[in-house]
Amino acid sequence: MMNTAFQPSGNEVKRAAFTEQRRSGRLFASQRAVLEALTAGPMTRNQIAGRAGIALSSACGRCRELLDADLITVMGTTQDKPARQLLQLTDKGRVIAHSEEGVDHAKAD
Repeated sequence: MMNTAFQPSGNEVKRAAFTEQRRSGRLFASQRAVLEALTAGPMTRNQIAGRAGIALSSACGRCRELLDADLITVMGTTQDKPARQLLQLTDKGRVIAHSEEGVDHAKAD
């Protein structure tokens, strides 16, 4: 007979990891690293990950959050195939990237 121990779903695991990232402060540190990377100019998510020193999967998630918060925007695509989005700071993102203020504070505005 097989033991049917409870196995969390993939979404439950992701949600738990996200909650832990937020609780520990690493989430906001990663968002800050993405914003700081983009002060050098428009980049793809892969370039952001390399410059910020974070995993590509983390860079993609933080970019989505920053896009939703209107701190970064899509400025175009690369010419290579497959084309990749080029992201850049918005005016609001530029202010946050160059300040001591946290990303979470900007979202409260």
